Amino acid sequence: MEMAKTLTSLVSLRELLESAKLLDQVHGDIETLIVSGISQDSRTVKEGDLFLAWKGSDYDAHDFLDSVTRSGATAAIVEKWVPDLEIPQLQVSDGRLAAALTADLFFESAWEDLFVAAVTGTNGKTTTALLSRHLLQGQNPAVALGTVGLVQSDGSVQGESDQLTTPGPVAISCLLKNLLESGTRSVVMEASSHALAQGRLAGIKFNSVIYTNLSGDHLDYHADMDDYFEAKANLLNLLKDGGVAIINADDSSWRKLDTTRFSTFSYGLVEPADLTGHIVEMDLDKTVLEINMGTETEVIILPLSGRFNVDNCLAAVSLATVAGMKLREIADRLSTAPQIPGRLEIVVREPFLVIIDFAHTSAALENIIDTVGALTTGRLIVVFGAGGDRDRSKRPEMGKVVSDRADLTIVTSDNPRSENPDSIIDDVIDGMPVTNVWRISDRRSAIERALSEARPGDCVLLAGKGHERFQIVGQHQHPFNERAIILESLEVSGGAG
Repeated sequence: MEMAKTLTSLVSLRELLESAKLLDQVHGDIETLIVSGISQDSRTVKEGDLFLAWKGSDYDAHDFLDSVTRSGATAAIVEKWVPDLEIPQLQVSDGRLAAALTADLFFESAWEDLFVAAVTGTNGKTTTALLSRHLLQGQNPAVALGTVGLVQSDGSVQGESDQLTTPGPVAISCLLKNLLESGTRSVVMEASSHALAQGRLAGIKFNSVIYTNLSGDHLDYHADMDDYFEAKANLLNLLKDGGVAIINADDSSWRKLDTTRFSTFSYGLVEPADLTGHIVEMDLDKTVLEINMGTETEVIILPLSGRFNVDNCLAAVSLATVAGMKLREIADRLSTAPQIPGRLEIVVREPFLVIIDFAHTSAALENIIDTVGALTTGRLIVVFGAGGDRDRSKRPEMGKVVSDRADLTIVTSDNPRSENPDSIIDDVIDGMPVTNVWRISDRRSAIERALSEARPGDCVLLAGKGHERFQIVGQHQHPFNERAIILESLEVSGGAG
């Protein structure tokens, strides 16, 4: 997205960093300097930009300071002073946090004039964000930002789905500014634990935050589950004065949240809550749901299936309620909720079901398999793998969850990245029995084999990639469209109906 244009005095920035107790020292004269842009990517620096440098896990941006100087950078925010650099340096104790606050200053705190909400949790962020956007669109132009890209107010998707769940601080603040100027009034974004731990959202204050659920994931990045929880809990500190924390009452993990300083709103299917739901009827295409809030009751026909989607629906309804929408209006809009890309997405119905889903944790796999299994008359065939360079500890548990529930399991590659695909499969199979489990490392071949094995009444579930249209092998992304592969394979075999 093209950057909104503004000018910022480095004196103002110095004062901001001083007030945040981040500024250690200023090297060089900044008294008359004005910056016309900011960048955290040395490849995009232009004349007049302020460069934001910090040491990351994969690279140290300080190594590129000479390069950005040659590109015309006016000054740099750094964590360590670099002698003999020709541009002024504002040395700070935390470059990531300084970047978030700087981006917010540069883009004039656009969040102040928007209704902004963040969704965090292990699973359900995307569906909750997209359902919330659909509901809020009933009031005014609303967008959602997350794993599938930027979902515009008309429902179209902008951007690549291979980007970070939560972009960096410059991109987010720039986006909010541009959205505000283009007429958007509500923004719902996914907040990953990585983003929260790294302070990418630190420059924003939210009207509301949603806590969906918590289960094991990302333990390659977080030291343990306590550290993972604390990263999620940090989102509370980004609430505006008067903001509301929306919490899933059915997930006991969130009972440890310190909400004493905040207003809360709870939802659930089991535990007492401000908003409760009761599943009346469910099939593969819809859920009939009764919701209750105080003395109000509405019956909703949600065009999505699965207990987990009901949880996500209740979270979205809670946010819409906090935003001032009436329960009757919410019920009407939910009846037209869109299919969430790659989430329990039915690709083929006859002679057997073929479904793709993004499930890539043991909890998400359990949810989707239990839902699909209960609605399938024949066998359940599951094709799945685990991502490379990600939490290895979850792989055997993923294998166990699938093998305990599926009639036939094919373990294959997901996004192996820098790891050997067969080593990843070994880790997954460690949690599985030796019967009814096949290993086919090439994902396309695994899909084709599953489809060739399916009989009328069966269901083939492809788990892990969902909406993605690529496969990451090494450092490269290769086109990989599961929907297209399914349809092509069945057309060749004459099995599509």
